[in-house]
Amino acid sequence: MWSVHILNETVERELYSLPEEMQARFLCIAELIEHYGLTKGGMPHVRQVQGKLWEIRLSAKDQIGRGLYVTTSGQRVVVLRFFIK
Repeated sequence: MWSVHILNETVERELYSLPEEMQARFLCIAELIEHYGLTKGGMPHVRQVQGKLWEIRLSAKDQIGRGLYVTTSGQRVVVLRFFIK
């Protein structure tokens, strides 16, 4: 089973600085990944950026946000960064 983790407190603060709608969207996508894996999540929820770097695609009213992550051994997703585009 997959698990989703936030890298550290800095990244956690970035998540909580996003609009509430984006935070809720992240939680929904994280649940999708945990229950169905990365391949079932797919577009429009997640997208491979390059190599081992992936993005979680977030949106709110007039804003677009991203969460960058990598996968590690043991079906583990580690979110490295959140930001508004």
